[in-house]
Amino acid sequence: MQYRLATVLALLALAPRAQASEAPISLTASDGTGLKLVRLVARGVVQDPLAFTELRLTFENPEARQIEGQFRITLPPGAAISRFAMRLGEHWQEGEVVERQAARRAYEDFLHRRQDPALLEQGAANEFTARVFPIPPRAHKELIVSYSHELPNSSSAYLVPLRGLPEIGELDVAVSGLDLPEASLKKSRFVPPSDFSVTPPRAGRMGLRSGDMLVARVRPIEKTEPEPVGSLLMLVDSSGSRALGFQQQVALVQKLLRELAKSEPAAPLTVASFDQGVSVVYEGTIAGFGDGEAKKLRAHGALGASSLEQALRWAEGQLKAKPRARLLLVSDGVATAGAIGGQELISLALKLKPAGARRLDTIAVGGIRDEAALQRLATAGLERDGAVIDGGLEAAAIARKLTAATRSRLEVALPGAGWVWPKSLDGIQAGDEALIYATLPPGAPVKLSVGAAMISGDRAFASVERPLLARAWAQARIASLLEQHERLADGPGERAKLKEQIVALSVQHRVLSPFTALLVLETEADYQRFQIDRRALADILTVEAGKIAILKRASDRPPPVVEKPPPLPKPALAKKMAGPRNGDDEDGAPAASEESVETGKAEAKEDAAPPPAAEAAPESRPEPSTVARDSAPAAPPAEPAPLLQERRRAAIQIIRGEDSRRAEREADAAGASEPWPRGADPYVGKYKQVMKALASKEKAKALSLAAGWHEEEQGDVMALVALGEALEASGDEARAARAYGSIIDLFPSRADMRRFAGVRLERISAREALALAVDSFAKAAEQRADHPASHRLFAFALLKQGEPRRAFEVLERGLAQRYPSGRFAGVDRILREDLGLAAAAWIKAEPGRRAEILSRLSKAGGTAEEAPSLRFVLNWETDANDVDFHIADSRGGHAYYSQPSLKSGGELYADVTTGYGPECFTIRLPPGKRAYPYRLAAHYYSIGPMGYGMGKVQIIEHDGQGGLRFEERPYVVMVNQAYVELGTVKR
Repeated sequence: MQYRLATVLALLALAPRAQASEAPISLTASDGTGLKLVRLVARGVVQDPLAFTELRLTFENPEARQIEGQFRITLPPGAAISRFAMRLGEHWQEGEVVERQAARRAYEDFLHRRQDPALLEQGAANEFTARVFPIPPRAHKELIVSYSHELPNSSSAYLVPLRGLPEIGELDVAVSGLDLPEASLKKSRFVPPSDFSVTPPRAGRMGLRSGDMLVARVRPIEKTEPEPVGSLLMLVDSSGSRALGFQQQVALVQKLLRELAKSEPAAPLTVASFDQGVSVVYEGTIAGFGDGEAKKLRAHGALGASSLEQALRWAEGQLKAKPRARLLLVSDGVATAGAIGGQELISLALKLKPAGARRLDTIAVGGIRDEAALQRLATAGLERDGAVIDGGLEAAAIARKLTAATRSRLEVALPGAGWVWPKSLDGIQAGDEALIYATLPPGAPVKLSVGAAMISGDRAFASVERPLLARAWAQARIASLLEQHERLADGPGERAKLKEQIVALSVQHRVLSPFTALLVLETEADYQRFQIDRRALADILTVEAGKIAILKRASDRPPPVVEKPPPLPKPALAKKMAGPRNGDDEDGAPAASEESVETGKAEAKEDAAPPPAAEAAPESRPEPSTVARDSAPAAPPAEPAPLLQERRRAAIQIIRGEDSRRAEREADAAGASEPWPRGADPYVGKYKQVMKALASKEKAKALSLAAGWHEEEQGDVMALVALGEALEASGDEARAARAYGSIIDLFPSRADMRRFAGVRLERISAREALALAVDSFAKAAEQRADHPASHRLFAFALLKQGEPRRAFEVLERGLAQRYPSGRFAGVDRILREDLGLAAAAWIKAEPGRRAEILSRLSKAGGTAEEAPSLRFVLNWETDANDVDFHIADSRGGHAYYSQPSLKSGGELYADVTTGYGPECFTIRLPPGKRAYPYRLAAHYYSIGPMGYGMGKVQIIEHDGQGGLRFEERPYVVMVNQAYVELGTVKR
């Protein structure tokens, strides 16, 4: 490393880390397989108060299969990504800024064509996520990500985020800029103990100018009056995304209260934790909060979705019962459940005023944080505006800010300016600084005022080339429109218009926003197909020789790519049941054959290798379709998995006025005289250990294993699922619901993960769990209306909640939605019948509206459901893969994709081979004529690029008169060609 201490201080602490930190950069498969970061090249340019960073990342796929990767990067608050590129052969294919929903649809379209797409979008606040496909077996994937960001304070350092990364094969960092000699770091096989930090020389500089654009750093006030706390209600964020830093967060709370107790020991204090619910931790005085109370808060742990709505509603009621003058929110500000829009949360915060709260302050914690959302809450309109305080400060500094007054409505004025942002500053305290953007004619004097303070000085502005300042200016314009969208917009129409403006600016200036994404496609023709004019868009910023350079778009001419062949047709079941192929590992995962992974159906051929002897089927075994279906019931089949015996869970709920009940599932299975398909164990790794312990009724062991796994890997979805399973088995459904809610908190912008979390929450008996599932399904339907499961799961959860009218409306929209051609076989028929079931339930609830409801049903194209039926509907949350549904009756019948009907009655509508499902099997017979019991199973025929299969089978019984009963059986299958038992269905 090179240092020039006279002008720059570059620090990279070498002491061992005292605590685990979340990795700021990662690339993992959807099943949790981590890809190794073998090379990271970072180039930074600092033009204080702005900075630009370009990261070149090389990851290695350790798996012997092609996968889709999930790339995640946490950037400085307020950073804006402007470049995302993926290497294809010798060529860098550049991503284009596209409206978010259109980009998602295009990505999945090309994923199914087995081409090379990538999609990057803003996740929660300053976290950005990308889907990258394909990542070939045992191969490297190279990405470029670049972003601009601000250094808002004169003490702000420039950072390259490294802390928390595992060992990097090769690290190469170099940073330079105005008056800043190069600071660099080169290491091999290096585990970074902290971020790479450079504090640039300020030399009295106020800001930057280029042409008619300028940015200025201002400090509006130098002194504020004291404002004691008096009494305090503290809400501490304990949601799942806070897990990694929760212990440190609790320590901060304890240290802060000790500092406040020095001046106000007897001040009344209430401390509560919040996630998807609220729990009171302490009532007393500030001085009374000690080690025991901190221990109780730690024991509560960080689990669950984050509902700021729930926290604010609870606070309103709490303040009416036990008045407190001040409210303090310790949170990352990222709401993932309930109300998440700015206007909704502001209105909830305003209700605290008549409840007695005079001021609401926030402490921003965590690497991923939404400071804009926290600012909106702190300045919602109580008697006094609060402050947004950095949780990284020392406890004494935070206490000083909490006990100091704030100033608001400080108008920003610049004579001669065509545009200024922000127009005013709120919640400002002594020493606070802010950046002001403006357009001002070249040569015009800068006479800036903020409130009563005059700030001028043309010499304090450095003249710079335009590119970086222009990007920051565009980012500020987008921020101004986002603030109007979240705080000031009058109704949905105005919000829609503001969204259009934001998208237009984002595309024009190549600055990512919450409503856009960066989409990488494989060929020029691919972009043209989606009407993306690449040559009309902004040039790309890069770093060359320590300076910002322009990558001209005219030279961006991708090479042609040969189309890959379509998948082969699916073989018969006998071929599929042949067992693991030659080269499969011991868990049944496919070996390193790119063709087998991509084509899926080409895997089981005539010359497929036989299964291991222990699982081999007799060669003389007939095809299931040749077995007689009209014989007398045979002896019961093999007992289902012990786990299914243990669980006995399936909640059955009768809607509208009837009590819900949890049905005991009998362990004895009925079955078929024909062999039931068997394959490899569906589970692997730590999840397999937990499920094995549950199957053996070792609940304490299972809980210990799951809790230990979660403690080690707090962002691992399967660890959360295992923890939820173990907690359910142990009878702790409240904590199990929090474990499943954590999946929402970790992946708020992923519709598939929201749906999967909702599926798990539905199985919990508490009403609060179902309400959270409904909320999660509703948000998934907003995010991905082009997925049939979004509408189906939302609607049926509403039916279980006793809201058939809303369920009907959701399914109306789902049936009217256009879905990608060839993606969801049979879904039109399923949705028509779903709408009929919702109509029948609605008629039962409101019989006086029968004619109106039937008219709407007919107009929407629904199918009237006026006779008894039993439906089994299978769905899963992985794309571009194939899960097969198997159903057996008590008379030896076995239905599956190539034999879709049972002679005893019942039909499998279609075979979905492209991911997600649904697959539906319907029996249109009265209960007395059904061939009970039915046995269900799912077969992971083609694992695809996304890894583990996670979903549910839903059992829906209709009495023919609008009475519906439901049973939910969620499942996980982790191994290619494995079967997972879904239990039996009895009369």
